[in-house]
Amino acid sequence: MINIHNRLGAFLIMIGLLNSCTDVIDVNVPNGGARLVVDASITWQKGILGETQTINLRESTAFFDNNPDVPVTGASVTVTKENDGSIFVFADQNNGSYTATDFVPELNASYTLEILYNGNSYTATETLIAAPVINRIEQTIEGSGGDTEIQLQVFFDDRVDVENYYLGEFIPSNLPLPSLAVISDEFTDGNENFIENDNENYVAGVTVGINVYGISQRYYDYLNILIQQSGSDEGGPFPTTPVQLKGNCTNVNNSNEEVLGYFRLGEFDTTSYTIN
Repeated sequence: MINIHNRLGAFLIMIGLLNSCTDVIDVNVPNGGARLVVDASITWQKGILGETQTINLRESTAFFDNNPDVPVTGASVTVTKENDGSIFVFADQNNGSYTATDFVPELNASYTLEILYNGNSYTATETLIAAPVINRIEQTIEGSGGDTEIQLQVFFDDRVDVENYYLGEFIPSNLPLPSLAVISDEFTDGNENFIENDNENYVAGVTVGINVYGISQRYYDYLNILIQQSGSDEGGPFPTTPVQLKGNCTNVNNSNEEVLGYFRLGEFDTTSYTIN
C-alpha cells in the first residue's frame, strides 16, 4: 500500500504542476522598425514576349502585428537595360504593385532596378539568365517501409563549359504555396541534369505545375540559405546555423539600411505533371 500511496502522491503533484502552468506569457519581440520589402522577379517564359512584368513593394511589420501586409504606394520604379540604356517605367497600381507593359527581355543582358521612395534611392543590378529546355519528368518513391514519399525528377540538358545555376519551382494543385529547389552543375557540367522534389502531399491525381529557371550564382546562394532556414530542406539531423539573409537591393543614401527581398531576372521553361 505504501508503494501505491507514493505513486498516487507523485501523480497528484504532477497534476498540480501542470495546472499551475496556465499563465499567459507575453513575449517581448524586438522591433527594428519597418523595412522595405522588394519582390522584384522579372521572369520570361520561353516562347512568350515577356513584355508585361510586375514588381511588388511592401513594408515589414512587427512580429505580432495584426496587419502583416503593408503595401508601398507612391514610389517611382524603373528598370534600365544597361547595354542600350532602355528605361522601363513600372506604373504604380496603388496596391503595392508596379507594372510595365513594354519590357524587353534579353538573355545575358544586365538590368538595373531603381526605386525612389521616401527620399531614398534603392538600387540592384542583375543579369537575365537563360533556362534549359525540360526533357522529361520521372516519378519515383523516396524512402522505405512506411516512411515513403513520392519524388519528382525534372530532367534537362546542361550547357557545356558554362557555370550554370537552376531553380525548380513545384506548384501542387492541393497546396497553397510552391516548393523550391536549387542546384548547380558543379559536378554535372555538359551532361543531362535533373532537379528533384519530394513531398508527402503528392498523391494520385494531384497536378504539379513545374517551372525550371536559369538563375545567377548570387541568387542561387540567396535561395540556398532561404530554403534551409525556411525548413523546407530536411537535409539531416544537423540543421544549418541561421545566418542573415541579405538580398541584392541597397539604399544609395544609407548603405546601413537593411532592405529585404531580391531583384532577379530569369528565363524559364514550364510544364505540368499529374501524380499517378
